[in-house]
Amino acid sequence: MSAQEKGKKKKKTASTWTAGKIGIVLLCVMFAVIMVVTSLGSGWLLSLNPASSGDSVVVGVTFYDGLNRPVLTTSSRTFNSSSQAGNLVWICNQFTMRVNEKSQKQLISVPSYNYYYGEAKYGLFSSELDTIAMNLDGMKQGESKKVHLPSLQVSNDNMTAEFFESIGGNFTTVAVNDQMLLALPENPTVSIDKNVTPEYVIRMAYVTAKTNDTLRFDYAYPVAEISLVQAS
Repeated sequence: MSAQEKGKKKKKTASTWTAGKIGIVLLCVMFAVIMVVTSLGSGWLLSLNPASSGDSVVVGVTFYDGLNRPVLTTSSRTFNSSSQAGNLVWICNQFTMRVNEKSQKQLISVPSYNYYYGEAKYGLFSSELDTIAMNLDGMKQGESKKVHLPSLQVSNDNMTAEFFESIGGNFTTVAVNDQMLLALPENPTVSIDKNVTPEYVIRMAYVTAKTNDTLRFDYAYPVAEISLVQAS
């Protein structure tokens, strides 16, 4: 290259982006955004609003016993991992409820499943579900939190060795903190004089104390983890 050529300055290429072209691109981008928002409908706007009293919502829940073991869950991941760890845990569908709703029954049966026992109706108390419904107020879709459940009026009880053996338990090998399965009457007010066969629900408990001839057990759940899956 000659010295004369080296001394020449390169001319800058003129930009081909005119104001008209920039305007067309911006219009195209805005049109694409509008199309996306339109395709989402109004549901995404609802998900930004916190749930309020009376709203119908879908909720994921995991109930924990006094030793922080999951006993009933809507999460397949929690169900599988806890089962693999050797715990007796049940899985059920997500709950559809209204924010701040009050239960009409004292004991609510929930269809559930366990790998060992199969299908059964799981018993939850109205105070537990009412507390969850109350704590949904103000939550947004996708949020999760832990809720402290109220103490049950009667959650600790004793069982004789003879009765424990009669329902299939092994009193010799059972130990403190072992899980146990209880059967509770779904409608305790039904009188046996009415010749009505009582319906039962199951509920997980665990052994809190053991003597030579009795067991003490607890079926209260101090904590539940809830997540607002969908608001409508």
